[in-house]
Amino acid sequence: MSDAVLNAKTMIAAAFAALNSGDTQKARDSFTRALATEQNDANAWYGLAQVYRRLGAPAEEDAALDRALAINPQHLPALIAKGDRYARTGDLPAASSYYSVVLKLAQRQPSLAPELRAELKRIELECQRFTREYEAHLLAAVAATGVNATAARRFNHAVDLLLGKRQAYFQEPKNFFFPELPHVQFYDPRAFSWVEALQNATADIRRELLPLVASGTGFEPYIQRTADRPAFNTRGLLNNPDWSAYYLIKNGVEVAEHAARCPRTMTLLREVPLCRINGRTPSVLFSLLRPGARILPHHGFTNVRLICHLPLILPGQCALRVGNETREWREGELFIFDDTIEHEAWNSSGELRVVLLFDIWRPELSREERVLVAAMLEAVSRFGPRHEWTE
Repeated sequence: MSDAVLNAKTMIAAAFAALNSGDTQKARDSFTRALATEQNDANAWYGLAQVYRRLGAPAEEDAALDRALAINPQHLPALIAKGDRYARTGDLPAASSYYSVVLKLAQRQPSLAPELRAELKRIELECQRFTREYEAHLLAAVAATGVNATAARRFNHAVDLLLGKRQAYFQEPKNFFFPELPHVQFYDPRAFSWVEALQNATADIRRELLPLVASGTGFEPYIQRTADRPAFNTRGLLNNPDWSAYYLIKNGVEVAEHAARCPRTMTLLREVPLCRINGRTPSVLFSLLRPGARILPHHGFTNVRLICHLPLILPGQCALRVGNETREWREGELFIFDDTIEHEAWNSSGELRVVLLFDIWRPELSREERVLVAAMLEAVSRFGPRHEWTE
């Protein structure tokens, strides 16, 4: 470091000391002399902006802050000061944009000075105030239309995304992506004609399940290793019975012994548009989650299907999150969801949770598209040994 730069640093330190003691003129002279020697010091430009703030010179303050941020776009005090400038003029969106960047950058810094931590707390409260005022402004405009938006589920979802109350999640299939399908987290079961009959038969299906649970036989870990593929256990569920399955149909093939024990369930499933791809789908199973077990966030293999859960044994404290929506299972109420959107599930109770799990064709696919998809994916299987599709 040159003597000139060292001298500039000394002058900058003296300028801040003068500023803190209230000697604005001395601070201004020291910052100006330092910048005459070292123009590319963001701290000096920030300090000069503070001088102009005290002198009531907003144009000069803005120019000095812009110079500081041109040198170091992540200079937290300058970003805060810039946000404060906009807040004082009533430009809440601009102020919030600077404050939001400050809060994100601060999260990456392991240690912060106490005075900066106090500033961050103030900024958080300001952002919350801006959000409340912004939301009230938007809702007033909506109310002025005369349309009742209370039941407008999709619209309210969009408002939550706009306000940052929710994060947007999209389909991310691991294996096969079919384009131009809607990104819907949970489907409305009432839109499917076969759902009511299946839900009404919940007690019948449970009666077939209970002896299987009592015997403890026939269940296997849902995630199992395929010998000719690399094995990773990032979610801790590989060969783990915490998440177990009793298959009635596995990868498109009926498990005869198991299906014979559940005749009523199999009869009901004949009315369901199961996703049929030879060697791959459907899979129909009783999915068992043991006490305290958690299935970490993940994505399914293809978006040509939807996953269905019919709750059968529910101890409470069990839930499923798909994207930005979390729902607790309720006995006899079917969930239909897109498993290529990030999802997770947990059983925080002390007892077993069991649902009937199966996959159906997405309703948006035409008959011809289903035939084409099935033919192609079956051809994929014929190219080499068939492999199971698991989560």
